[in-house]
Amino acid sequence: MPSANSDLQALSARLDKLETQARRWKLAAMVFALSSTSLVLIAAKPADHIDPSVIHARSIEAQDFVLKDEDGQIRARLAVNPANKKEVNGNRLLMMNPAFGPALQFYNANGEAIWTAPQSPTMMPAK
Repeated sequence: MPSANSDLQALSARLDKLETQARRWKLAAMVFALSSTSLVLIAAKPADHIDPSVIHARSIEAQDFVLKDEDGQIRARLAVNPANKKEVNGNRLLMMNPAFGPALQFYNANGEAIWTAPQSPTMMPAK
């Protein structure tokens, strides 16, 4: 009988060892599954930041759009009521004239207008 009792103790020790290993594998499998799931969910989430140089808008309202280069030099201008340049006593004055309507102007490196559309003001009938 002593051999049956020692076999039973060896079997019990072996069973305890197998149960411990099984618990470890279950824990490792759960950690792996949770980390894999969290990585997939993190990757599927859209970015939290928006590039500060990009503004997303459906509409923009303005009377004047000015394009400048890195040095601050004006390169183009789209205006609803473009300015007329007049010289009075040698001084340049900018005067707004609503009769001209919208205009697009492109400027050279010296800041002089090189192209304007429409080319010249058109006559408007009196109302």
